[in-house]
Amino acid sequence: MESLVELSVPAAPSQVALVRSATAAICAGADFTLDALDDLQLAVDEACAVAIADAAPDARLDVCWRISGPEVAVELSCRSRSGSPVATNTFAWTVLTALVDRVESSVADGLLHITLRAHGIGTAA
Repeated sequence: MESLVELSVPAAPSQVALVRSATAAICAGADFTLDALDDLQLAVDEACAVAIADAAPDARLDVCWRISGPEVAVELSCRSRSGSPVATNTFAWTVLTALVDRVESSVADGLLHITLRAHGIGTAA
């Protein structure tokens, strides 16, 4: 069975701790190992930083966690200033891909979307 948790906060660095804490609570409930939890929290931090850096003024950061068995997908979105997906040739992208199983980025209707997928039974494949 799939569970869904949603959170909407201002797209501001001061809100990243809240998103990180929610990630920890959700992953603990999904029986993530400590290493997998740490990796996903770091990836969420990095994804939030990337999204906030591109956020339009007064944008909100919407975060959705989809829990399905041992997998958690974290979907972040906010109104984009640049209208471009996250560049894949950056240090931030390298960090993201090293920490989780899969990372996707797109822009649709002016919204930047970043999706992280991780399994709680171990670190990134």
